[in-house]
Amino acid sequence: MIKVFDLLNGARMTAAYAEASLAHGVEAVHITLNNFRGINPVPDLRHSLNQLADYRAHLATLSDLVQVVEDADGFERARQAGKLGIVLGYQNVPGVERDLKLMELFHALGVRVIQVAHNIRNLYGDGCAEPADAGLSSLGRELVGVLNDLGIVIDLSHVGDRSGLDVLAISRHPVAVTHANAYTLCPNARNKSDALLDALKANGGVLGITYLPPLVRMPGETPGVQDVVAHIRYAVDRIGVAHVGIGSDFITDQPAERYQEFMRKPEVYGTWPWRYPIDGLQAQQDMLAGLADIGLARRDIDAIARDNFLRLFHIVMAGTPAA
Repeated sequence: MIKVFDLLNGARMTAAYAEASLAHGVEAVHITLNNFRGINPVPDLRHSLNQLADYRAHLATLSDLVQVVEDADGFERARQAGKLGIVLGYQNVPGVERDLKLMELFHALGVRVIQVAHNIRNLYGDGCAEPADAGLSSLGRELVGVLNDLGIVIDLSHVGDRSGLDVLAISRHPVAVTHANAYTLCPNARNKSDALLDALKANGGVLGITYLPPLVRMPGETPGVQDVVAHIRYAVDRIGVAHVGIGSDFITDQPAERYQEFMRKPEVYGTWPWRYPIDGLQAQQDMLAGLADIGLARRDIDAIARDNFLRLFHIVMAGTPAA
């Protein structure tokens, strides 16, 4: 069984799904808070805190199966307990606005991943859907320093190219792209340019290859397992196996209405329903095992499936600057 740290899993977290995850080698997942009940790309403070409170209460009902990871040793404690490690994050900056000191509160409540922007422009920088691609604001540059100081992993998945390059140029810690693919293979606005991938490597960061269909092949095309493998192979060849991971973006048991906001951009997100090329936990195991067919050794497959993102989180949570 290949052990997995899934850097973005959007499935409905139930007891059955937690049990299935553990049975299929998944040791830890990163879960998004600001779309727990519906997509909200620009959450205000009340919404951000409500979602956090709701999800922590929900996870408490699953305490026999899951454990929130808040420090570098938490992954191993969850594993030793036979529980699924849960990393809490936001796909946009929770509504602290200009009062960045409030990020200390979110850290104290267990948040360990923050995305700088979600598709559109916010106070901190441009998302990937902004045509101006204007990069980080001065406040966004301050935010990077605050997140570094707190030991919160910065995510660039929905962030604009220039904003992402700005983050990578100034972050003292490795940065994650938790769920995106290579723009060269699939020229979707959500995917990452070669320039950003190169900068991610220089930063010591990791790219989480995702199975979301319009990011594997452009909307209107039908992706297969071989297309996911092609993104993995491209990333390994471009930036090295040490900088590649998995961010499935599974949405098992989620209702369609959660994704209607995304469906307003069919050129980016295609049409509902999405048909995943990797359509479940066993298919994920099969795909990972199949990476041996493209010449990857077992240690390389383990690195992609789990170890690279574990390394990144240990560095960031421990407050150790990137080498």
